[in-house]
Amino acid sequence: MESHTISSGRRSWRAGLIVGAAGMAALMAVAGTARWGMNSNLSGLQSKEERVGLVPSYPACSAAGENCMDSGCCQVSGHTCFTKEEEGKALCNKTCTVGEQGFTCGVINPHSVPATALGQRLYCFSVYTKDTGNEKLVNHELDLLNIVAGRGVGIFACEEWDVFSDVAVTLVNGYETSKVEDGFNEWHQLKRKVSGTWVNWAMFFQVWRKIKVDADAKWKNTDYTIKVDADAVFVPGRLRNWLSTKPGDSPHGVYYENCQNVQYGFFGHLEIISHRAVEVLTTYLEECHTAFAPCANDGCDWKWGAWGEDVFAQRCMDHHYVDKVEAFDVATDGACEADRPEEEKKNKKWIPENCAQLTTVTAHPLKDPEKFEACLNQMV
Repeated sequence: MESHTISSGRRSWRAGLIVGAAGMAALMAVAGTARWGMNSNLSGLQSKEERVGLVPSYPACSAAGENCMDSGCCQVSGHTCFTKEEEGKALCNKTCTVGEQGFTCGVINPHSVPATALGQRLYCFSVYTKDTGNEKLVNHELDLLNIVAGRGVGIFACEEWDVFSDVAVTLVNGYETSKVEDGFNEWHQLKRKVSGTWVNWAMFFQVWRKIKVDADAKWKNTDYTIKVDADAVFVPGRLRNWLSTKPGDSPHGVYYENCQNVQYGFFGHLEIISHRAVEVLTTYLEECHTAFAPCANDGCDWKWGAWGEDVFAQRCMDHHYVDKVEAFDVATDGACEADRPEEEKKNKKWIPENCAQLTTVTAHPLKDPEKFEACLNQMV
């Protein structure tokens, strides 16, 4: 659990975060007011405008049990701010039934912004970590990458792709991994208590820096940047079809949150980030390191401990007002309790067994090469 003792340096960081969150809340309130005004006066014009439905960042939304009438959004991913019988009262909940617990089930101030159409050109990347920090751990990441590299599927079926690593190693398709350096000497500071592996936000910070510099043309010439874990079976054709049903980009950029009923549901086995959002993330990457690196290993203001790379990326994008969009139908992830079958909700080791039944873009985690390839054959 996170300590509640805050040093003066962290106190100033958190003050800045609160100001940012307040600014975001004010921004969304103004946007909401303008939107409802347009609906009453220019409904014909408004109906023709393509918009992206979004959820403001975690700090700008309401916690469970709090009155969400003013914020219009919920800190728990996938929950909605519903009206109650009591005037001026609304609470966050997963679902709503009129009359139960005093709910009238009106939805408070759904947020949206104008959309810009995007294509479905993808820049996809994975990361292979040789030094995991746990010498007893059998690491099949390279084997899994070689399976998809040899067949030209997974990330290798995207328009652009890369594999980053802490070592330079050649895959079966002749590609040499793009080696990333520990420029700030911070990759090997802390290990996860359960897995014994290194906390990875700092390594991925350097991966994003390398993408910013060395893979500049790749992400700039595509519509979305997609990070995929090596142990995730990934079908880019399904992702293109899925993205074709979405409105596109927003003025601030969008990222897709893929696990519901949690705090910070941007789970890292599949990270879908729009063109504009990557531009924001890479532009402010060093600023986010300055803001978050001093406390990311102990969780900052997050009670679950050290951040993973996905939390760092999400917090950085939230910090710079990239729009969060819910996407709870895009993945099947054993690490996300909401994705597990009802009878397996508490089984943290659950993996997809029959991938022929899946219609999602990914299946995760499949660390065993034999099970990975069997799932790949069923999904491709």
